[in-house]
Amino acid sequence: ISQLKPIMQNLLSVHIHPSWHFYVAVAGIFCGVVISIAFSLRIFVELYWLILASILLIMTIIFQAKFMLALAFLAGFIIGNFRSLPQLSSQEFFSNNAGQTVLISGLISDDPDFSEGNNVIHLSKICVDNEMCFAGTAYIKLAQKIEVERSDYVTLQGKLGGGFGTFVTSIFRPTVLNIDKAIPGDLFAKFKAFFSDRIRDYIASPEVDLGLGYLMGMRSGLSDEFSEALRTVGMTHVIVASGAHLGILVGAAKKLFGRLSKFAGLMFSILLIIAFVLTVGFTPSMTRAALVTTLSLMMGYVGRKFRPWRLLILVAALTLLIEPVNFLSLGWQLSFASFFGILILAPRLGRFLYGGKTPPWLAGMLITSFATSLVCAPILIYNFGSISLLSFVANLVILPTLPYVMLLVFLVGATSFLPVLDSLFALPATWLLDFHIGIVNLLSEKTMFVVNLPAMDPRFFLLYLPMAIILLWTQLRGHKHRRKSRIPIIKNEKICDKSSFIFVL
Repeated sequence: ISQLKPIMQNLLSVHIHPSWHFYVAVAGIFCGVVISIAFSLRIFVELYWLILASILLIMTIIFQAKFMLALAFLAGFIIGNFRSLPQLSSQEFFSNNAGQTVLISGLISDDPDFSEGNNVIHLSKICVDNEMCFAGTAYIKLAQKIEVERSDYVTLQGKLGGGFGTFVTSIFRPTVLNIDKAIPGDLFAKFKAFFSDRIRDYIASPEVDLGLGYLMGMRSGLSDEFSEALRTVGMTHVIVASGAHLGILVGAAKKLFGRLSKFAGLMFSILLIIAFVLTVGFTPSMTRAALVTTLSLMMGYVGRKFRPWRLLILVAALTLLIEPVNFLSLGWQLSFASFFGILILAPRLGRFLYGGKTPPWLAGMLITSFATSLVCAPILIYNFGSISLLSFVANLVILPTLPYVMLLVFLVGATSFLPVLDSLFALPATWLLDFHIGIVNLLSEKTMFVVNLPAMDPRFFLLYLPMAIILLWTQLRGHKHRRKSRIPIIKNEKICDKSSFIFVL
């Protein structure tokens, strides 16, 4: 005991900033959800485990010592596993009852897909036989086109199929027994349909289908051939409403209302974010973009900034707490991969190539496009079994003009009641959209640049290992150089302790 006493005193005396405990707990939540969903892990199933996690988090606040980091991670892992339990229970039930004919009802959570002869709806808040309710989303493919919209509550009878991706079950060609129309219904969904109809009056297909995909993430109008062409050239992410859309909205709000006051710019920006998310829907990529933009705005309002890796892990954990199966969504994976490439990998490459100086505009675009394509490559190969070496070229050509296309398409709808301005905006929008379609079709035809590999092989994710090693090496190297440059400055003052020094860096 006498020998252990000084060791324990040393551990208790080494304090670190509480933000370390917070982000380690957040990392624990992320790992808890991911591991639980990936391996169907059910450990902390009782409520007392959640109480224990809360006690551990309180202890990390009181005792801000290094050894408490392990307890913070454990508390986060317990919370992540506990949050995943409803989803795991749903998957187990539907897996055990596959092939059974049941009565199922639920709320239509996304916009129905009526394109290319498909009539697909997604049901949330699922109830089976009007008795048991389950978490998760069901994939329903109807035999006939039925006029339904988001927020309608439908009752069906059909045979349960297997789940896939983020869906706990699937039903094909069920019998529609009842449709309860919500009153007044989803007003934002109605506005979305009204606004898209106004745009279709002035821009022809297929250009308008791509434009609506850019602007509001509406992919239902795209043909199967063009969707396959987008996938071939690695441009699927451009028709997913995400951060680019919110960036344009926030920029406009800050310019218009920021003149009144800083607070007015913040509030109107957040209101626009909420309205846009409600209009598009709570897709995984949209949820991620909304959280990133809102958190960045709030921190900027108080004069602070997020470190990229902290923002990345915080938003990832929050999106998984909202919906644990987001981890299985291809949109969520590509969204965070692009996010990582833009905020973390691209700046490191820029500093490596230009010695700490800001790269020129064109070089910056090349570096960002390369970093994004590099990080997304393993995910695309795993899911589709192929990747185009021209995806870098497609990103470089299309992404710089994407904000202008989105703005023109929006102005077409916003000025649809004016007889002159709508046509004035529709013409250049059609030209740019036709140019994008031509580029995608041209590059997708270059099959010699398409590398075909076996799909669903997890070994492709080992490609992230050298990226992680390089990033870690550059981080440690930068830490060493910053430490050398900072220590000589402190001469006649007491040198800060190690924990404070790490926090400053």
